[in-house]
Amino acid sequence: MYKRGFISQFALLSSLFFLSACVSKTGAPSHNVSNERFLLGSYSAILASNLFDTDKAIRATAARAKLVEEVRRNKYNNIEYVYRDFYDNKVFFKVWETEDKQSRIEIKVGKLGDKRSSQELLIAIDEELRASGR
Repeated sequence: MYKRGFISQFALLSSLFFLSACVSKTGAPSHNVSNERFLLGSYSAILASNLFDTDKAIRATAARAKLVEEVRRNKYNNIEYVYRDFYDNKVFFKVWETEDKQSRIEIKVGKLGDKRSSQELLIAIDEELRASGR
């Protein structure tokens, strides 16, 4: 009897844990953001703005978050950034201009990636874009 109760409680707790881990889809910050996903530590999305405006929004967000810029590589249709945060974690941004003049952004916080921090940065970038009327 004791064993059966323990097994049923264990099954209930493990199923709740599994379900809480599976519920990771969040709504988009606004209509400007689409196709969000978190894969292998990188958080990516499509922004409804061109590369120039997205670049300005990323730099404004980094300044607002007090990130220290280490590297910025500008190329013809993509930009790569490396920042450091207060805790000495690296924050990576990569932005590509898509064929339809939108921006595909990829954010990675730390070595392994932090989904919540990446989402917060994406929301802040989207807020910067909306504040500038983009």
